[in-house]
Amino acid sequence: MSSQVDPIQIARLPENQREQQIRSILQMLFTLKEDQAFQALRGVIETLAKRAADDEYINWCKTTMKILASYPDEVVKAGLALRSRVVSSLDKNLQNRDQAIVGRVLQLLDEGSRQKLMRNMK
Repeated sequence: MSSQVDPIQIARLPENQREQQIRSILQMLFTLKEDQAFQALRGVIETLAKRAADDEYINWCKTTMKILASYPDEVVKAGLALRSRVVSSLDKNLQNRDQAIVGRVLQLLDEGSRQKLMRNMK
């Protein structure tokens, strides 16, 4: 997946186009076996953590979290658990950057989305 997907380019798109792209990526991710989904997501997050400007990283995460929050709780929980495992497999400095970005993104989301994501992070 990461060979065709440039998350930085997608993060630069206007919000409605970015949302369409990320929604289709998530749909595809949900169809993969767990190890394939892990590798695909790792490629995306590693690229963002290493090369994206803060605003690009925030755009990607904000759109992804907003879309994820529109799914039922069990999908949100599974998506967040996978993301957590991916992030914990990265270098410590990339983990720290991701954590800082996600913290900022959670503050930018609407209250309903933030509550749903926080409830499913446990």
